Amino acid sequence: MDNLADYKLSIDPLKSFIGWYDAASICEQNPTAMTLSTYDVKLNRPDARTVLFKGMEDGKLIFYTNYKSAKGLEIEKNNEVCLLFYWHESKRQVRIHGRAQKMSEEKSAQYFQSRDRESQLASWTSQQSQPIESKESLEKKLQETTLKFKNADIPLPMSWGGYLIDPYEFEFFVYGDYRLNDRFLFQQNNKEWAITRLQP
Repeated sequence: MDNLADYKLSIDPLKSFIGWYDAASICEQNPTAMTLSTYDVKLNRPDARTVLFKGMEDGKLIFYTNYKSAKGLEIEKNNEVCLLFYWHESKRQVRIHGRAQKMSEEKSAQYFQSRDRESQLASWTSQQSQPIESKESLEKKLQETTLKFKNADIPLPMSWGGYLIDPYEFEFFVYGDYRLNDRFLFQQNNKEWAITRLQP
């Protein structure tokens, strides 16, 4: 096996991910952009979208969303997810497989209250992923929501909150010359991490 330190990696993939993320935060335009892939059981097909990585808690990755959105409903049926970070300037990718679980309502509320008021109002206004007649209809709903909470604190919507992703597999990818890319797979086995170098 190669010297992992040459790739800014260690035998602990969580520490390796944090190191790569911190480095990306210096040079990338949006290092928090994270592709979240889920599986739609009803339609028997995968789904993907970009969400924002919001840090870690006890080794689990965090993002927030509407629980009634397409991704929320898909996670409810199948909590196996895949995350992908692509950092163009860093010439790196990280792919993470894990299982999603809802964050506690208390911690979701703490984060919700830290958001700007416009974002809070939008979370109350939008029934994410559901059809709507027009942009004007959505703007009217926002006006109604704004009036409803005029001069009042905005509470956490019951349909909104955080997810914790408990990772069990990481793949670290470094772009190389002549497409000889470096790939290192970390797989969890009985609380230990097995490391395998993969061909490009």
